[in-house]
Amino acid sequence: VVENDKLLSQFYGYIGDSQYQLKNYALSDAAYDKAISIDKNNTTAMNNYAYYLSLRNHNLPKAEAISKRSNELEPNNSSYQDTYGWVLYKMGKYHDAKIWIGKAIDNGGQNNGTLLEHYGDILYKLGDVTNALRYWENAKRSGDTTDLIDKKIADKKLYE
Repeated sequence: VVENDKLLSQFYGYIGDSQYQLKNYALSDAAYDKAISIDKNNTTAMNNYAYYLSLRNHNLPKAEAISKRSNELEPNNSSYQDTYGWVLYKMGKYHDAKIWIGKAIDNGGQNNGTLLEHYGDILYKLGDVTNALRYWENAKRSGDTTDLIDKKIADKKLYE
């Protein structure tokens, strides 16, 4: 990585990913911060960092800012749109979250179980239980959902 800032930034992003999986959150956050400070356009590091912060309900304003930036740098990326929508969801901004997860679905995420489950969760929070159930059922068929999907469908209720 000598004299190659993009590669060095990627390296720190991988460290962030690894430390997150090991539940070493302080080390993960530090590695992501380093990755982004080295390459302010490292959208992969931004997206992963924002998503992991949202899963932990930690520093959501920061997650929102870096996720928004990754979407500005790489518009129409369904994964980045999903992350931004999910951060907004975690912040209680359900209408905005619906818009962004909807964009992610429109940009190739219509068979992504995680995206469909997220959209169902948002619809439930917005009071649209009928369509939430429909999205949860589609998510289950697509696969890659949370362990709670069967319970959501059976009880017609959001579990987090």
